[in-house]
Amino acid sequence: MKISVFKKLIKEAVVEAIYEEMPSIISEVMAQQNKQALTENRTLSFTSNDVNPVRSNALDPNTRQQLAQKIGGMMGYQTPTQASNLQVINKIDETTGQRVNPYLAFIQDAANNMTPMDRSGLRNLDT
Repeated sequence: MKISVFKKLIKEAVVEAIYEEMPSIISEVMAQQNKQALTENRTLSFTSNDVNPVRSNALDPNTRQQLAQKIGGMMGYQTPTQASNLQVINKIDETTGQRVNPYLAFIQDAANNMTPMDRSGLRNLDT
């Protein structure tokens, strides 16, 4: 018998044994640690009635949010009532006449919280 065929048979047998024995191994370990297995039996079902149509053939632009709220409600999560509105900051500083950098506060915070090792790493970057 070829060695490669023999190795392949052994690998298949080991994989099969692991699949067969894994549930009992896990239950034995859980019993030793006095823990119960986690089981969930929740069925989620959705139909076209779960989505509010705007017109006869069009869907509401908030369809994704509606479905997310329904799934969250079924799972016991409270969904926020108002989604975060991202806005492009395109302001101009009246004193200097230059645009305001929307990332300036983040950059200043990062600079204030940098360790000396972070700073030396930045000095090593090639420009």
